[in-house]
Amino acid sequence: MQTRDISHMTLTVTTMHRVTNLPIALAALLLYTLAGVSAADSSPNTQLSRRRCGGKSGNPIKNCARKSQRKAWDDLTPDQRKEYISSTLCLTTTPARHGVPGAKTLWDELHYVHIVQSAYIHFVGAFLPFHRYFLLAHETLLRRECKYRGPIPYWNEVNDVFTFRNSSVFDPMTGFGGDGAPIAGHPGGGCITDGPFADLKLQLTANLTVAPDGGYCISRNMSDCLFSGALQENLDACLNAPTFEAHRNCLEAKPHIAGHWGVGGTMSDTLLSPGDPLFFLHHTWLDKLWWEWQSRNLSVRLTEISGPNIVVPPLGNGTGGPPPGKTTFTFRNETCSPSGGGPGQGHGIGEPLDTTLTDFFGDGGGNVTTLGHVLFSHGILPNSTIGEVMNLDGGIVCAEYV
Repeated sequence: MQTRDISHMTLTVTTMHRVTNLPIALAALLLYTLAGVSAADSSPNTQLSRRRCGGKSGNPIKNCARKSQRKAWDDLTPDQRKEYISSTLCLTTTPARHGVPGAKTLWDELHYVHIVQSAYIHFVGAFLPFHRYFLLAHETLLRRECKYRGPIPYWNEVNDVFTFRNSSVFDPMTGFGGDGAPIAGHPGGGCITDGPFADLKLQLTANLTVAPDGGYCISRNMSDCLFSGALQENLDACLNAPTFEAHRNCLEAKPHIAGHWGVGGTMSDTLLSPGDPLFFLHHTWLDKLWWEWQSRNLSVRLTEISGPNIVVPPLGNGTGGPPPGKTTFTFRNETCSPSGGGPGQGHGIGEPLDTTLTDFFGDGGGNVTTLGHVLFSHGILPNSTIGEVMNLDGGIVCAEYV
């Protein structure tokens, strides 16, 4: 156990805690966060302090003057692709600096932010806002720590449905490498063997312990059938959804599954998926879809949020995927459903959760997500609220899709 002195209060947390302890750990951390810990101190004692960086919760922030551009990977120049890959590799080698237990690099710390919150950021109202905030944390590290200057890329997956395995993102020289090595009679499923990330070792496991033997690889197990969730007809259904709740459920059930389970392996593990750099291209595309939906009725949809804070009963089948039968695709005479993650990485989010945890997310109690819901990234970014990330053109995110 490790004791951390926070202002006049003492908070004791486990250094290596399991997913089953998350309600206690996060509840305690966020309780003291909301109590007003000083934001000026960047030490581990105060990295979860609730620093505000915009307008009042729930109010759209005024338009920003200088926007970060987000552009399809296929539209980046060769030099921009090379710089993005180089900057991503930089994150995987730059030493950790935010006090995450077991993290060796900034990449590990980003990974931690997603792992530790996975039970509260999937199949819930915060799904889209959290990932918009998480993308901003990733971009901030790329630019601040690795001096990346180009556009933030997204994978325009709809264009690759019928030529999935030939997508430029899998190019071993100019992209992110291809499928995993064959295992157990399958054409993929093992460690990736080519591309710039073939030798990358991820350090943190799903229960936040440090992986043995120096870490584990990025695995992939590509499926044309599961990637068909990115078909235009599915996007149209999501973009035509009448409410935020209908839109969110549609995105999670179809386009979201496409990139995660179509690529498979590490990407299909609910907790560990950000270990594969393709995660960020995939979720930037999903954010683009959400922004397109918002933009169809912007004055209303900048403040439209709904859904639970936690899923009751909990979802997950213990294999890193959604519940069996949640989504089924048929593509080229094949029927498929998403299932577990990569070898040795299968972990679901089906642990029983304490519903009183929602009190510490700033929603006023209960299990309904509001614009005041707190988002945090362990000090990579100042803490924010959902209301403060709703506007892509606002002062916190300040980005545009081109």
